[in-house]
Amino acid sequence: MTIEYTGKVDTMLAEYTAMLDRCDARNTQARELLAEAEALAAETREMFGAEYSAPPGEADRIRAERAALEEQVDAKSQLVLRLHQENFDEWEKFTAAEW
Repeated sequence: MTIEYTGKVDTMLAEYTAMLDRCDARNTQARELLAEAEALAAETREMFGAEYSAPPGEADRIRAERAALEEQVDAKSQLVLRLHQENFDEWEKFTAAEW
């Protein structure tokens, strides 16, 4: 094995390890966001039933609160998708690199 080849392998392995670390960090963040989104979604499901049995004024308040929670769920879901896309993009970049 030549010194140049060994240097390229060392560089590739260092970049691969760094990429995996970044992907792990994004996956950890995505799992946390998904757990938060699921908790919010469970809350909105509970509110959905309460909305129909509540008096009209209270139902409007519950509906508005539920809509706000649904927006939070959507925002967290979009962030999770972005994190997964970043992982995919980074993996594609790594596999396309000329070592």
